[in-house]
Amino acid sequence: MLGKWILLLPLLATQLQSRTRDPYKQECSTRGIQCHPKAICQLDEVTTYFYCQCLPGYEGDGTNYCQEPADSITVFNKSACDGFGEQVCLIKVMTGRKVTFRVSLAGNHQPSMIKWYKFYSAQGPQFHSYRRRLTPAANLSPKMALANSSLSLKLFSIDEDDFYPNMFWAEIQAKALPDKQANIEAYDFTDFQMLNPSHLRYFFVLERMPIELGQFLEGDTVTIQLPQYLQVSPSSFVKWTKEPSLMTLFDTNAVVLANGTEGIEIKGVKNSEFGYIRALVYDFTPDVPGRVMVAQRLFFIKKDISKMCNGTRNEKNCHCNPGFEGNGVHCIDIDECVEGMPMKCLPEAECINRYGSYFCRCPHGFEGDGLYSCVDIDECARGIHNCNQDATCLNTLGSYFCVCQSGFIGDGIHCKAKSIWSPWSPWSVCTVTCGYQNQMRIRLCTHPESGMRCEGPSADLKLCPNLEPCPMNGQWSEWSPWSVCSDTCLGIKKRIRICNSPAPSRGGLPCAGLKEEVTVCNNNKCPVDGMWSPWASWTPCPISCGLGVVSRSRRCNNPAPEHGGKNCTGHGYEEGSCGFPEDFCKYLKRPSESIIPGKLIQ
Repeated sequence: MLGKWILLLPLLATQLQSRTRDPYKQECSTRGIQCHPKAICQLDEVTTYFYCQCLPGYEGDGTNYCQEPADSITVFNKSACDGFGEQVCLIKVMTGRKVTFRVSLAGNHQPSMIKWYKFYSAQGPQFHSYRRRLTPAANLSPKMALANSSLSLKLFSIDEDDFYPNMFWAEIQAKALPDKQANIEAYDFTDFQMLNPSHLRYFFVLERMPIELGQFLEGDTVTIQLPQYLQVSPSSFVKWTKEPSLMTLFDTNAVVLANGTEGIEIKGVKNSEFGYIRALVYDFTPDVPGRVMVAQRLFFIKKDISKMCNGTRNEKNCHCNPGFEGNGVHCIDIDECVEGMPMKCLPEAECINRYGSYFCRCPHGFEGDGLYSCVDIDECARGIHNCNQDATCLNTLGSYFCVCQSGFIGDGIHCKAKSIWSPWSPWSVCTVTCGYQNQMRIRLCTHPESGMRCEGPSADLKLCPNLEPCPMNGQWSEWSPWSVCSDTCLGIKKRIRICNSPAPSRGGLPCAGLKEEVTVCNNNKCPVDGMWSPWASWTPCPISCGLGVVSRSRRCNNPAPEHGGKNCTGHGYEEGSCGFPEDFCKYLKRPSESIIPGKLIQ
């Protein structure tokens, strides 16, 4: 499909604003068919009738209305593009490098609705082109990754088959695709899609820098052998094309120079043959059913504009062209801005030297040739100003300025709506049937981003109307202080409260709970005087004959003195004597064990 595909979309290198392509416009006009401004005239090849069709992404009958898409997709940062047209970003890069394609959404669609594709350009009419679905992530090759919620596609290493006319694009798809759908399928752009890019799709095109050949003069022979720049396999098919500009996508102006050859030779090169020649290598590749572009090289045949030669290059046959000086063989550029211009620029214009020439540039905000005129540009009328949509553009000589409209503040480039109160909300509902309750309403200070404040309250209160007083239940007063303790040890004290804060009224309930509390006070324990325990038994007499000593004791623990009580009075130990004198013992048959009280031993 190279005849249609080779070079579609608008001119990128010149960064022209894309325009609606309407090749049948005159045909519809002749037949009295008036298309909507967002529609073009189309030919039905079956019925041969002309009709109107809304541009891609728009919906409608093409005549009465064309509904603008609610959503649109664009590149996140145009500064990342080396060239761009409507819905196209051109990036100049080499193989092996990294690149990230990133888009932004406007509208209600979520990033999950973004689907990414890679396009494979086919060799010719006998083969289809193909597209590979890169989402879900399972369809990605190891060198790719989705990021930023599918708003970015990263290529970690650019391959030969990633370059133009193969390319990538992101597309808004409201309906989810079935997971079982093949990740690669035959796909060819229609003429309608080629000429009118949709705002629901954004393309990313990779281009390598051209290889410069020359400089050549008219009549020279130019030879290009592709194997010097790229390895070509025996199964490859090479197509050579002449392109009128650095890159013309979706355009039919490319001319096929040769098919199936690894090199070309242009004898007696003409002036029209200078410029860009592209070698496209097609072959079969894994996972792609047809033969597609696997590599390419772009050559630039450079013309030597410094001289003219009639025959061999020598001082006799060659002379320098205007704008150059030298012996005819070696010619160098003349800086007319320094050495004098054939025609002087206007005083307000700037002289810019070019290779072999010069030009006069009008000041910023003016247009013209700089030689005869520099006319003010009305940026406001042309719509090339940078004013905010809520600002008014006012043209000035050589420039313009922006003024925010009424109700907005800012510098005209950035306009923010002034903060004002929103309408009051309805009053809140009264949720009680008696007593007192407030109703409330609120209002908001809009556009806080303006940094302004609204004067006045943001809330308003009023009592609920027609509410009777509610029954009042009794509530206890605070407890009274504790009374004086009734005794110095183990006494009691009490306190009271009264049901009068408030007292029950209008059928309200009395206070619940005790009105009096009693508690033990003065934890100091009373004194306890000590009392003797009973005497213990006398100890046995230690001897059987003669006099001995026995004893007995008692303790002051019945009870023991406590808390400052008195000790027991008297003594707690006594001694006595026992036995008989030795002289008397011999008359007794056995010793007597009677106890003879003796003197108390303390």
